[in-house]
Amino acid sequence: MRHIVIVGAGQAGLLLALGLLGEGYRVTVVSERTAEQIRDGRILSSQCVFEPALRHERALGLNHWEDEVPPVVGIGFGAGLPGDAEPFISWVSPLDDPAQSVDQRLKMSFWLTEFVARGGDLRIARATPEDLAGYARTADLVLVAAGRGPQFDSTFPRDDSRSPYREPQRAITAHYVTQPNDFYQGVSFGLAPEIGEFFALPLLTATGIKLSIYFSAIPGGPMDVFDGVTDADQHLKLCQDQLRAFFPWLTGLAEDAETDGPQDFLAGRITPIVRHAVGTLPTGERVLAMGDTAVTNDPIGGQGANNAVHCARAYQEAILEHGDLPYDAEFMAACFERYWDYARHSTRFNNDLLAPPPPHVMETLEAAQENPRVAHRFAQLFNDPTDYEPWLIDPETARAYLREVSS
Repeated sequence: MRHIVIVGAGQAGLLLALGLLGEGYRVTVVSERTAEQIRDGRILSSQCVFEPALRHERALGLNHWEDEVPPVVGIGFGAGLPGDAEPFISWVSPLDDPAQSVDQRLKMSFWLTEFVARGGDLRIARATPEDLAGYARTADLVLVAAGRGPQFDSTFPRDDSRSPYREPQRAITAHYVTQPNDFYQGVSFGLAPEIGEFFALPLLTATGIKLSIYFSAIPGGPMDVFDGVTDADQHLKLCQDQLRAFFPWLTGLAEDAETDGPQDFLAGRITPIVRHAVGTLPTGERVLAMGDTAVTNDPIGGQGANNAVHCARAYQEAILEHGDLPYDAEFMAACFERYWDYARHSTRFNNDLLAPPPPHVMETLEAAQENPRVAHRFAQLFNDPTDYEPWLIDPETARAYLREVSS
């Protein structure tokens, strides 16, 4: 029986662990925290999992919240200027299939418990680069899915050819709050040019259905105000202030909201980076990065949890197809490239959203106001970003499409 060690217990690592366990592999997961510590800890992210990724979770029998989680039915977009009560661009489009948002504290703690219940080997430890060599000597394959922290920077160096940014492009913050009764049951996406973005969507937490509100501020700008805030009520008041100032048409989302407490908000900055996924340890062994350890995107495009699922699916397929052959450096490189064939689209989509929108993109967003076909195609980019490169990267292709749908 082949032995796989996965360092990290997030969306990518646990999905792959449970998938391989179901295929008869011996799997060890190394997690820094127990299921209880994950469940009772601070929120991990603001996430939305779209239908293509949900299909893989369902195939593994891990869609435990299907009857409880609120469906995320579409994308509502608005772009406005400070001081304007209404946006100058506004449209709503349904998704072909509903998405879902489950608090990752709830999801990861359940999956970790399920991993043990299905016969997996769980070790609670904070793995270091030095520890990887020990795992590599006893396992057939070691994968590192330990998130986007710096502890494995030397093992998986930056790939300059695929990483256009060297510092965070947004100051980000999220808060889970009580949900207003009349809230749109989709993703509300607000754009304040040269200031930042706002997102809100319904999600399921351990205490019921909540509203996830998320601000994405240009560093140093007027919405970059959340650093160092440690009090939940003060953080929520700042969220309400930003909505009034920069997204006044969305103030109703949080005006009368309440927080669940000190663990239900976060703030930080993320540098988008793609790493060389095949790491060589000082002792000569090779290890393979996955999930955020391999490709870290800013959350602006809502692709983080989805990328993790697609990575787990691609790696599982590659491992199964490889059979009893050795997991050498060539296999590892091919494994990552298989995932990158998908992730390059979501990465480009995310990275371009961080830049000021070029004229042809603004023309597309404006056209979506009048033409539901344009709105639907843009909304579906969050569901499937592989349509982005043939469409919105090239100004002439984008404008030709607008002429086509308007004729």
